[in-house]
Amino acid sequence: MMLTSRRICLAMFFLSFAECMICSVAADEPVASLEVPAERRPYQVRLLVAFDSTSFDSIARQKNLRDIQQTTQRCVGDLWSVETTEISWLDPVNEQGLARLSLSVLEKHLDAKPADVSFAAVVETRPVGKRVSVRSWQPEVQTESLVVSTDVHDDRDLAIALIRLCRDLFRPMGIVVQATDRSVQIQLRGGELSSPDPSFAQLSTNDVLIPILAYRNKDHTTEKLQPIPWTYLKVDEVDGSRVVTTVQSGLKLALGGKKRNRIDTLVVAIRPQFESTRIQLVTQSKPQLPLVAHRLELRTAAIIPRVTEEHPDADPSSTLIDEKLTDRRGLAKIFAEPNHPLVWLFAYSGQHLLARVPFVPGAAAEVRFEVPDDATRLAAEADLQMLQGEVIDAVALRNTAISTIRAAAKKADWPTVNQKLELLKQQESSSTLIDRLLAVRVAAVAATKANRDKAGEARINRMCDDAVALIKAHLDEEKVRILSEEMDTLKNAEVEPK
Repeated sequence: MMLTSRRICLAMFFLSFAECMICSVAADEPVASLEVPAERRPYQVRLLVAFDSTSFDSIARQKNLRDIQQTTQRCVGDLWSVETTEISWLDPVNEQGLARLSLSVLEKHLDAKPADVSFAAVVETRPVGKRVSVRSWQPEVQTESLVVSTDVHDDRDLAIALIRLCRDLFRPMGIVVQATDRSVQIQLRGGELSSPDPSFAQLSTNDVLIPILAYRNKDHTTEKLQPIPWTYLKVDEVDGSRVVTTVQSGLKLALGGKKRNRIDTLVVAIRPQFESTRIQLVTQSKPQLPLVAHRLELRTAAIIPRVTEEHPDADPSSTLIDEKLTDRRGLAKIFAEPNHPLVWLFAYSGQHLLARVPFVPGAAAEVRFEVPDDATRLAAEADLQMLQGEVIDAVALRNTAISTIRAAAKKADWPTVNQKLELLKQQESSSTLIDRLLAVRVAAVAATKANRDKAGEARINRMCDDAVALIKAHLDEEKVRILSEEMDTLKNAEVEPK
């Protein structure tokens, strides 16, 4: 028994010694902190509030700050980690002062680490009630908003009005985790954190996102952000942090392809703030020229319905929302459509489609829409139409002459037959017309290739092919030879003695 007790004591001693050694080694080594996954990481939000001094004393200001903080927690919950601070350095304390404020000035006054989202709010006294104005910045995606305002007649509604303005300006962010030509899956920042108030949910079906290429340095800091032009993502499904979207793009390959090192595709939601967007239609060639009196169509889909045998009831106007004509400066104003936040913009030169791209009216004040220069195609079409006119005249002359020849042959009027046959032989040959057509085709196609206008090149080739088919079908020289032999046979048969 004594021996067993000694063994037990000795074993406990060695166990205690081993634990001390393990703790000593663990204490000497740094403990790696576990980073919170993006889908469970709240947004670090900085809310700065300025009160005018006319009707807000220190007690009233502190009360309103507490109300704002509590209302934020009650509405947004854990999605935002909010730091609410009063500022007194904004001058003037109104919408104008807020509009002049920049992110650099804001951070200089605070001397603090940049937040994911910064809101600056102003509460000013009006003749009736209060006016609340808010502006936002999101440095990670280099976006800032305009000043938005609302009037409050009851001071008890001041906090909720301010937080709702912040909600309307907030632009949820995410990163693309899987992309194909048509569908994109996104991991939403803070997607696993739900808001107590459903109206404060980050995204919903039919919301629109902008994809942005983020170029990273070796230390994973952002070196440059580059939005993908004329490309949007339309939300189809939201399941926590997983968001499934459909690609709407004017580019052939917008997001698909192999993922490149140190380049991430970020997404940020669009929050249109303008009633309309002024579009300027210009040429892609240098110098850029405004396109005057060109037709713009706004449609709900990228494809215009066409009437076919399978779809005889197709209505081309079913997807049409509005039509505009550009003015002498190539400008047209496109108004935002609440029922259709994302539309397709078609640009036409006459009946020829120059380009079509997706577009969100109201997302920007001004947009420049560059399309291929149509002057080359129009000049080529003018030459082709003149040549087609000559071909049509030649076909009409030949058909009239052939009818006259056959009528004269029935009457044995051989002088008229000989005269009309000679007229047909003097006509410009089909080979000569085809050579002239080839010269027009080569010059026009070369010009469209120089302008990288594939649509114009295809249209010119199609017109030339139609003209060649017309020449070969109606101006075949073999038909004139066969007709001449037929007339000679008839004339010889008539003069032979019976």
